[in-house]
Amino acid sequence: MNERKIENISDVWRNVMRKFPRKTAVIYEGNSWTYAECDAMIEALRRNLARRFGLKQGDRVAYVLPNCFEFFVAYWAVIRSGAVVTPVNVRLRPEEMGYVIANSDADILLVHEQTWPAAKEALKHAPNVKHVIGIGVPEAEAQFNELVTGEPAPAPPPIKTEDLAIIMHTSGTTGRPKGAMMRHADLLFNVKNAIIAHGFRHEDVHLLWVPMFHCTALYSMLPTAAYQGSTIVVAPRPDVKELVQLVERHRITTFLGVPTMFYFLGAMKDLGNYDLSCLKLIAYAGSPMPPQTIKRLREKLPHVQLRNFFGLTETISVTHVLPDEDALKHPDSVGKLLPEVHHRIIDEQGNEVKPGEVGELCFARENVVTGYWKQSDLLEKAMLGDWFRTGDLAMVDEDGYVFLKGRRKDMIIVGGENVYALEVESVILTHDKVLEVAVVGVEAKGIREYLGELVKAVVVPKQGVTLTELDVKRHCAERLATYKVPQLVEFRDKLPRNPAGKVMKNELK
Repeated sequence: MNERKIENISDVWRNVMRKFPRKTAVIYEGNSWTYAECDAMIEALRRNLARRFGLKQGDRVAYVLPNCFEFFVAYWAVIRSGAVVTPVNVRLRPEEMGYVIANSDADILLVHEQTWPAAKEALKHAPNVKHVIGIGVPEAEAQFNELVTGEPAPAPPPIKTEDLAIIMHTSGTTGRPKGAMMRHADLLFNVKNAIIAHGFRHEDVHLLWVPMFHCTALYSMLPTAAYQGSTIVVAPRPDVKELVQLVERHRITTFLGVPTMFYFLGAMKDLGNYDLSCLKLIAYAGSPMPPQTIKRLREKLPHVQLRNFFGLTETISVTHVLPDEDALKHPDSVGKLLPEVHHRIIDEQGNEVKPGEVGELCFARENVVTGYWKQSDLLEKAMLGDWFRTGDLAMVDEDGYVFLKGRRKDMIIVGGENVYALEVESVILTHDKVLEVAVVGVEAKGIREYLGELVKAVVVPKQGVTLTELDVKRHCAERLATYKVPQLVEFRDKLPRNPAGKVMKNELK
């Protein structure tokens, strides 16, 4: 093995240990650990997993853990073992959780006292689990803190770039989750693209508040921090005030997350009381960022770069990024393609559309996962030649900016005209009294039956404001073609979401 060459994610850890063993690797609830201190625990855990529970290369380990330091250690121990990290969304119902665990064929389960009640029920649906390792769980076969002490493991096994590293289950609004298979080579590709997209540096201190079972954490933040020898601050809760306090206390430089969190950040009345001069990047993804939120962040944090980014569970890396200078010029764009990422936007016949036209977004075969765990035929069904059909509608302009228009299944046909739900949602989000919105198509009845479908907007107003149906319709009429203006407007306190946070539009019709 070439000790100077990084060929897998295990090599990433070996490399950082050689170069920066005394650098702070992770901070959690006021405690900090250097890379060397983490390494001692990682290697002890790796040895004990093999000796006591028979963990070997290629085995799957299921994680039902909240954000915690133990997740960090267990991630690297399993990666270094040549085994496969299988995160489980802790927001799932027990039967859903059990399906994911069973589908992965994991025989070792890591669980926390916070997640044990649901995980205990989930185990009824996952007879494959033979060993339960607990963090504050008395009923567990072994306690985590007992496994991270003792002698280090022998040298890690040789890992090939094409070996499996993570099984990340998708979280669609319908159907069973599918386990997207990420190889070591895929993670290395993503590490490099994440650095390009976000401008990460060795001296960065990253705030990790998004769930650690999510792609952003496991594909990007954990391996990229080790690749560069930077520091991760793990936040146990998504509480905006606590997060701001962490930024100030630990001099955090990057803050990645979803637009809803940044709305609450911008709305903090006492934000100016905190010293956030250390913060240099806010990057957001997952849903459209309301322009008024961007403007508020610009006003309150003028020194911070704002970037939109995009990627799918099935893509092996972040695929698009919108530069800071375009945050307000193109707030509804996910940005431009990153190097070595290739897409096509096609019509129903499979032909590439012209700039300015809407079609289905496809990615090159080399930019997507090799398949779904135990369901290899499903990915092939989504392929059109060498292109993966995402089901997302998109448009690219002549300058290369990409604009998502929603899912193909979310397209609404009103009197023969195509209405893209995401376009209408983006317009409604520009209203300064709107917090969230989802747009769906409903069957036209009565005197409007001839239209086929009607546009329905389900709006969540900001707290303490007065917003009427007429307000929403007028706002849209000033910015959209007549047939795109919602014929129906409904107000709710919140939108129905699945455990991964995706809006369940089928419940809004």
